[in-house]
Amino acid sequence: MEILVVDNQSTDQTWSLLQQFASEHGIRPIQLPTLGAARARNHGRRHSRGRILVFVDADTHLPFDALVRIKHWCDHMGKEAGITRLSGLDGGWKACLWWTFWEHVRRLPLSRAKAMPAIMFCTAAVFDEFGPFDEEVAIGEEWPILASLYRHRPWNFVYDRTLTGLTSSRRMERQPFGYLRTFFKYVWAILQKRGRIHYTDRIR
Repeated sequence: MEILVVDNQSTDQTWSLLQQFASEHGIRPIQLPTLGAARARNHGRRHSRGRILVFVDADTHLPFDALVRIKHWCDHMGKEAGITRLSGLDGGWKACLWWTFWEHVRRLPLSRAKAMPAIMFCTAAVFDEFGPFDEEVAIGEEWPILASLYRHRPWNFVYDRTLTGLTSSRRMERQPFGYLRTFFKYVWAILQKRGRIHYTDRIR
C-alpha cells in the first residue's frame, strides 16, 4: 500500500508536517503549484503505482475498515469503482438532513447520481480508460470516471452504504443560507456545464 498526499499550495504547516510523516510512516508527499482539486487528484494518479486508487479529500475521514472493504470489492466481487456513504464531520441537525438527502439521491439509477469525490475509488485500469478528472470544472470533476463507468458497466459500480465517511459541512454552515445556496448551485451544476465551470464559493 502507498499513501500519497498532494500539497496544493497550502498556507499552513501541511508541507512541513508531511516531511515528518514521510520519514516516520513512509507517506509520499507531492507538491503541485497549480491550484485545483481535479488537478491535484490527477497529479496524484501520475505518481501512483497502485492497482486500486482511493481518493480522499483533505477534510474527509475514511472509515477504519474502508481500505480492506474496497480491496474486497475489487479483488473478490469484480467491482471497478465506487463510493461510500457520507455523514457530517461537524454534527448538527442541518448537516444530518443534508447528507441523508444526498445519500438517497446517490441511490437513484442515474449515472450522475453515482458520484462523490470526497471518498471514491476506482481501479487504475478504469481511471486510464475513462479519466482523468475534468480539470475544466470546479464541481463534478469525477463524472468522467464514475458516471462513465456506471453508464457502460453499471454492474461493476458499487455504492457501499455500510461504509460511512465523515466530511466537513463548513461550506454550508459558514455562509448565510449556506445549505439553500449550495443546493441550488448543485442543481445548476448538474443541469448545465456552465454551472460546473463557474461554481464559486467564498468557502470551498
